[in-house]
Amino acid sequence: MADMNYKVLIENAMLNMVRDILKKVSKYGLPKNHHFLITFFSHSKGVVIPHWMKEKYPDKMTIIIRNWFEDLNVTEKKFEISLNFNNNVERLIIPFNSLELFADPSVDFAISFNQVNSSQSGEIERDEAPSDKTATKKEDSSKKRKNVIDLKNFKK
Repeated sequence: MADMNYKVLIENAMLNMVRDILKKVSKYGLPKNHHFLITFFSHSKGVVIPHWMKEKYPDKMTIIIRNWFEDLNVTEKKFEISLNFNNNVERLIIPFNSLELFADPSVDFAISFNQVNSSQSGEIERDEAPSDKTATKKEDSSKKRKNVIDLKNFKK
């Protein structure tokens, strides 16, 4: 039997949690003041975003699911959503294995994801090199990664 790769197991569990959260939102809508910040790697395999977004965000992009969104469709491997960008509705397809960060500032919750290579895990596939973090509190994440949004800025 191969060694247990706990980091990969935790990563998969967290991705499943995000999938379950988005499935509930697609069925029931966002509860109360909840809203999500989702950062993903825009060049990852399976990401479908408009050309102008790929030019503007060639590496990473953060979307906010808050007041208005349409047609949130969640499958086992990806989610699709229509969001408003500069008064234009755009359809995005984002595979779960492209996620770097999922946060809900309304409850001070954030998790970040490793950049695991498929040769290491067989489950999660990334286009980036491995990173050293699996799950962090927002404080750790914002100190170590300048691309993570400080959730304090979204507090009311």
